[in-house]
Amino acid sequence: MKKKNKKMWKSFLINVLGVIVGISLTFGINAIWQKREENKKIKEMLILVRNELKGNKDILKRHEKAMKEDGYVYKRILEKKDDLTSIHPDTLKTYFSRLHGLFLIQLTTSAWQIFQNSEMIQKMPDKELVIRLTNCYNRLNTLCEYIMKEYWDAKKKMFVLEFDNPYRFFVELMKNNEYTFFLNMYSIENESVWEEFIIIDAMIDFNILLLDKHGDYLYDLDDKDNEILSFINARIDSVFHKKDTIHIKNENQ
Repeated sequence: MKKKNKKMWKSFLINVLGVIVGISLTFGINAIWQKREENKKIKEMLILVRNELKGNKDILKRHEKAMKEDGYVYKRILEKKDDLTSIHPDTLKTYFSRLHGLFLIQLTTSAWQIFQNSEMIQKMPDKELVIRLTNCYNRLNTLCEYIMKEYWDAKKKMFVLEFDNPYRFFVELMKNNEYTFFLNMYSIENESVWEEFIIIDAMIDFNILLLDKHGDYLYDLDDKDNEILSFINARIDSVFHKKDTIHIKNENQ
């Protein structure tokens, strides 16, 4: 009887142990599978964010190009304000060809908004990359709002003036202090406006570089602040061809 009981207990313990091991393996495999699926969804979402950033970069380039072409016109007007007839009429006419449609081209942030509002962002293994992307989109949205409200709206308001004759339009415009301030503000020589485009462009490229470089989106950078600042300052320096690099404030300040 004792041997029988001993055998029964042994069989029972083996069965219990088998059940425990089986449950543990099931939960372990399930956890690994869930983690794998979460990482897959994060990667897919970040690919959408990456492509959205690339698209926004192209949109900003279009706005910057149009605004800079205007900026060259403003420079000529300010230089020849006492004798506008010395400016070729085609130079002045180009100013009127870049309004309709362009101010309607806005940035897209839907992928980033979906990612922000999802559980995936909470499960990102690397919070530093989230901070990078957040800073980039915040600055991107700020510049976009500035372009739409400050520039294209102001330019549209100017068109209440008569502009069938470009010379007469700019003669009248030069009589208004608010408009002359606008011309000076967006003259091609005012580097502060164009510097912001360079900074955003560099930030987008930096984030795309991180997303492309780190397949698992694990971002480990010891001297992270200096790296992003060096990246941006190098871009500013290369565009303006200055001997002394322009130093910008830390983006997290």
